[in-house]
Amino acid sequence: MILIEARRLAIETSTTDFAETTLWCKRFMRRNGLCMRTKTTIAQKLPHEYERKMIEFHKYVINMRKKLCFDTGQLGNMDEVPLTFDVPLNKTVDVKDVKTIMIKTSGNEKMHYTVVLACCAGGTKLPPLLIFKRKTLPKDAIPNRIYVHIHSKGWRNGERMKLWLEKVWSKRPGGLLKKPSLLVCNQFKANVTESTKRLATKLKMNLAVIPGGLTSQLQPLDVSVNKPFKGFMHEEWAKWNEAPTHHVTRQEE
Repeated sequence: MILIEARRLAIETSTTDFAETTLWCKRFMRRNGLCMRTKTTIAQKLPHEYERKMIEFHKYVINMRKKLCFDTGQLGNMDEVPLTFDVPLNKTVDVKDVKTIMIKTSGNEKMHYTVVLACCAGGTKLPPLLIFKRKTLPKDAIPNRIYVHIHSKGWRNGERMKLWLEKVWSKRPGGLLKKPSLLVCNQFKANVTESTKRLATKLKMNLAVIPGGLTSQLQPLDVSVNKPFKGFMHEEWAKWNEAPTHHVTRQEE
């Protein structure tokens, strides 16, 4: 954001020799006593006996792989990414040694939607499922290989999990043949309902539910997919802020 503002000032003042590099930004921050600071939060504690639970989960996945003898293309990982229309970073530039760090937003951080991302151990990326908090589907054209659903509360329940299994998971390579598979997912209520379990049996799919409180330690998508995905979203949000008409949107948005 500092580079964006500096670029704008350079254009206004007709400055042609502006470096516009990360190195310039670091030097600017050093000259003004600024540094990157993380928003202050309350640290979370790991659950009791977390090491034993992690080992048991790893053993379960390994034993299921040996029992079913499925290839890596049938081992999947699914996760929900809650997003807001206002997506500021948790870090900001502030004066050194300040104890409390606050992040300014546009006030839309509570307007949220959910993106369900998934991939297979063989490298296949499955189409994302977007769930919006609204009663009618958007009128805009939806790109191919993206599924959009609506929900009055903006998050998944048992029916949405069923929708994801039918629209996304069952259409993966090998899904139409109902090859034996294993899906790693979080301990979310919609993932362990009886209707979900029945559909999983019908699809010859086994569930490996990550123990509660150990998502950051056992969820591969957190680092390999979710983190870069959120990084791209922050980049697009910054570009939108940089645009001269970013304050103008259609009424339905």
